[in-house]
Amino acid sequence: MPLTESPVETLKPTRRTMARISSGTFPVSRGYRLRQMLYNPWSIPRYPNNASWTGGIELDGLDETGLVGSDETPDVIIPPMPFDDAPVYADTIDLSAVALHQVWGGLLTPENIAAQVHTNDIRYHAWVAAMKVVEQDRQSRKERTPRERPLLDATMDQFFVELSLALLDLCPGPVIVFVDPRLHDNAAAMVDRARHLVALFDKANLPATEDGIRAAAVLTEEYSIQTNLSLVSCLPHAAACIEAGAKMVTMSVGGILEWYEQQQKPVPKLTVDHPGIEMIQTCVSYILLNKLNATLMTADIRNWTELKQLSGIGGAALTEKQLDQIPMRTLTTWFPRSNDTSRSTINARAAPYPTRYLESKPGFLMSLLPANCRSLVSAVLYVRLGQMKVWMEEIEAVVKDELKHRIKLAKMDVIGMYRCKSWVRRRASKDADGKKSSMGGLSRRSSSSSLASNASVSDSDHLEKPRSSSDCKGTATPLVEGVDYF
Repeated sequence: MPLTESPVETLKPTRRTMARISSGTFPVSRGYRLRQMLYNPWSIPRYPNNASWTGGIELDGLDETGLVGSDETPDVIIPPMPFDDAPVYADTIDLSAVALHQVWGGLLTPENIAAQVHTNDIRYHAWVAAMKVVEQDRQSRKERTPRERPLLDATMDQFFVELSLALLDLCPGPVIVFVDPRLHDNAAAMVDRARHLVALFDKANLPATEDGIRAAAVLTEEYSIQTNLSLVSCLPHAAACIEAGAKMVTMSVGGILEWYEQQQKPVPKLTVDHPGIEMIQTCVSYILLNKLNATLMTADIRNWTELKQLSGIGGAALTEKQLDQIPMRTLTTWFPRSNDTSRSTINARAAPYPTRYLESKPGFLMSLLPANCRSLVSAVLYVRLGQMKVWMEEIEAVVKDELKHRIKLAKMDVIGMYRCKSWVRRRASKDADGKKSSMGGLSRRSSSSSLASNASVSDSDHLEKPRSSSDCKGTATPLVEGVDYF
């Protein structure tokens, strides 16, 4: 059900109630919110004629939306409500859930892939990726062209491609695919991996390490590739990412709030005054006040109360469970007023723009951040990268298993296997000795023909694969010893 506020005793709004109405992000549509204000008497602020709101904005019968009170209720005025719809990104690869909720875009992460990589739906895409890569490798060997990438790396990339294409069929917006987080300390490798994927994806998701930030700058300036820097944790960190050309920065709401809650005892209440909420809101206000060509997306949201405290966000990544709880396709986010005097807005105005973080020498960018920001970056960014490494190894194990199986199938030519004379004689003689009484003197030739005709139903464990291809004619090229296929 849409979120609504409880009725208030007085119809005249206070500064506190007006702040509640005109801020935050809600899982309701803009039209629903407007109808709620028009038709719910307790939610419509009433003023005496020609009176002004306590916040200092003059209301003389006409507001920013062009709505005025009717003749029957001339004192009813809708206050200015700057708002916009924040797109929802599916933080899940459950294709049925994405199709059901009709979200704007998709978000691939090591966590949401590892959570379902053992399901049949996801393993199917790993099987398709392995099949395509092995076939491409066989063709390149026939044409004697060098292999561009190791087979396992190519299969991993193709696996992410297959998952993203499946999401693109269900989402009108972009799908954000990540670059292997195990490359977080190698800017050149991240640039190479992102360029390899750019032909199929709108955005590349990089971890916001120093090398990730510098890789984003190269991808933006030299190749015009849109990037999303994830695991951003504080204002200086976000400022450096935006100046590097990141089109989107993603902040881990749960991780940031947990760090602040561990630092302060007792645990601060989850309101707009929560230091973690204030830090995230400062980053949002920094983007809005400086009119930067970037958006801030929230991820790892623990509950709706956290999202309700934030205003002006550019998008939200929701899990499958959270998608089941919203009635609309988008979220309504309310922007801070121009005369907002909250601490987050004051801090955003005081923050320098542009900064000089990117002018630092390689390896010193993070050291220029304030001490509390460095601690926050370590807790949110590097701890998460350690978790991502474990998830990537789990995904890689599944993809590697499918690749091994596909290579075995590609190198096994059943018809050629039965043309190996020495192997056929040996198997035929065994069958002739074991079935001599029941077969009534069948010739060795007929026994061999019977074996070949029943090959499709034979147990593969009983088949002896020839060790040498020199005795076989028409078989596929065997695996080459000494070649690192993985």
